[in-house]
Amino acid sequence: MAQRQVIKAQAQLFPHKGAERLALCKVGTFQLVVQKGNFEDGDLIVVAPERALLPPQFAGLYTNAETGVSYLHGPDANRVVSMRLRGERSQGVILPKEVLESPGLADLPLGEDLSERLRITFYEPPMPISMAGDAENVSGVLGGGYRHHDVEQFGIYERDFVPGEPVVTEKLHGSQGIYYRAAGSEWVVTSKGLSRQALGLKENAGNVYWQAAHASGLFAAVDAAYPHGTSSQCQEVQVFTEVLPVQKGYGYGQSGPTLRVFRVVLDGKDQPFAEWEGWFRAWAVPLIYAGPFDAALIRLLKDGPETVSGRGLHTREGVVVAPAAARSTSDGTPLRVKLISDAYAKKETGDELS
Repeated sequence: MAQRQVIKAQAQLFPHKGAERLALCKVGTFQLVVQKGNFEDGDLIVVAPERALLPPQFAGLYTNAETGVSYLHGPDANRVVSMRLRGERSQGVILPKEVLESPGLADLPLGEDLSERLRITFYEPPMPISMAGDAENVSGVLGGGYRHHDVEQFGIYERDFVPGEPVVTEKLHGSQGIYYRAAGSEWVVTSKGLSRQALGLKENAGNVYWQAAHASGLFAAVDAAYPHGTSSQCQEVQVFTEVLPVQKGYGYGQSGPTLRVFRVVLDGKDQPFAEWEGWFRAWAVPLIYAGPFDAALIRLLKDGPETVSGRGLHTREGVVVAPAAARSTSDGTPLRVKLISDAYAKKETGDELS
């Protein structure tokens, strides 16, 4: 998802295909569902995204006028959650227009994080012991090829695809595990949240990310596919995975920690899914579709049973859509988008782990 920050940006509107009176509103990389006519292209908007914890002066604004019940969650009724409105995800709330005129905020550049100035913090669900561990700063190990990974909403980026280019994979409900072999051969094991802070997890036999890597043979597979060579430097290799099972109710038929690979980066460049071989292909996330771009078909593919277990034990979380050859959108965001299944969306609580 888009990075957790409160931003001021210009609105860009798109049709909502499931409701004539609603529109999709793109603000930065966030997707909102708004009442048609409330905003115009180019309007300045401040968005507090899902998991934002709003201070009292904002939290009280988001209540049902008829019932007085808050739209926000949590014991203090101050936590923003994403909502499903006529089949499209709305990723946050729009703060009052007066915020744009606040002293010290009006002249700030677009896209700057305003959370600290507005006293908005972010909720993180409790971390299970198996996912926690001793973290260490790895900024000195990370090279120029190190990358982060997010996926955005299909609705506001659908027009960035061209005929014949998508690869559709199943979106798994696990936790993002990142495995990076630096040019000096050092390994960094980290998660999505720690990666943004340049933190790695020290090796721990009880940690699920380390367990999944050892169980799958990841380290040996990477070294075999991308040998160190005879020089003091070797290729930077980064393997992005979904570590399973970690989310409640989504065991995928696994008896212990395992992983599925969804992205491989070599010296900072994405390796096309079609060129993966051997271990990487065997441990890849399930491929749902590869072929001509068809938005209507892709919207259908988001629903159905999971395919990891081969037994359809759970509803799938959704699908991830990306070009066969990695590229960016018109606004510079990496073109990787998601569609969440209707059945999964009904089960979301806001306490899911990232």
